[in-house]
Amino acid sequence: SRYILLSPGGAKILSVVAIGGMYAWFLMKLFLVGNQPGLQLAVGVAALVGMVGSIVMFLCTYSFVANAPDRYLDEREIQDRNAAYMKAYTYAVSMLLVGYIASDVVGKVYSGFEVTPHVVTNYLNLAFFTCLIMPASILAWRDRPGDAEA
Repeated sequence: SRYILLSPGGAKILSVVAIGGMYAWFLMKLFLVGNQPGLQLAVGVAALVGMVGSIVMFLCTYSFVANAPDRYLDEREIQDRNAAYMKAYTYAVSMLLVGYIASDVVGKVYSGFEVTPHVVTNYLNLAFFTCLIMPASILAWRDRPGDAEA
């Protein structure tokens, strides 16, 4: 198999680490102004952990189920996959809505806050990496004991 075999518990932990790392990277980077070596290191570590974790999560067996054609899945797996994609779609739309509100409304309410192209790029990276693994992460979290085949 070309996919990384993760236990349900391992996939759950990895999804939290990957998504948490990406959010930590984005939020810490908002406060990165000037020469702050400690914060720069923390931002770099969070980015590395989040992005590598996302790539590994994308290459795990839950991602296979999330992206496999129907002919490779049984009826229950298809239902689980479709439900995961609906939740992932809701997350993606929420990310777009939050991005819009933050860029349009917050900039007008708080006079000292400016949404720069770099912030937008970072937000799009956050959205991309978290949306990329969201279906597989949801499948891992919905996996019930005894579902895995031996």
